[in-house]
Amino acid sequence: MKLRFLVPAMLAGCVLTFSSGCAVLSKGRTQTVVVRSVPEGATGLINGIEVGQTPFKIDLKRSSAYTIELRKAGFENVATVVLPVANEYDKRFLRWGLDYELGAMTDLTPDDLVVEMKPALADSSGGDRFQEMTYRVLQADALLAAKEISRHDHKYLVAEIVKFYSN
Repeated sequence: MKLRFLVPAMLAGCVLTFSSGCAVLSKGRTQTVVVRSVPEGATGLINGIEVGQTPFKIDLKRSSAYTIELRKAGFENVATVVLPVANEYDKRFLRWGLDYELGAMTDLTPDDLVVEMKPALADSSGGDRFQEMTYRVLQADALLAAKEISRHDHKYLVAEIVKFYSN
């Protein structure tokens, strides 16, 4: 007699569990974050640990915040924060504590990071703006000659310097 009521109760419990959706099963504990830079080839550090050259993809835990820093010779270092924010599972009626613990109730934002790096405009010897611009272009030429930057990066860097001084 008890078995007759136990089977439908278990069946109803299974239907409720699977229809509510477990965020850990559908979303996972990690999220892929794509990091790109203009120009490419910047060294990426996540929370101070080097992870590669841009562009790169990395799987990060959904429940943590991260500082992503990009470094490239001739350009200013850029730091960005990636934060967990509540996703659509957080608004559901049936939620599981495990989903919160494992971070499946959050998404990392931004998940596709594109950073435009600006030229590092070091102090010049002084003088007029044309002399300053010439000095900075010569610095970019020196980086190219030392093979610290590529020809493509040199072109981008010089274009940014000229754009800066033409305003």
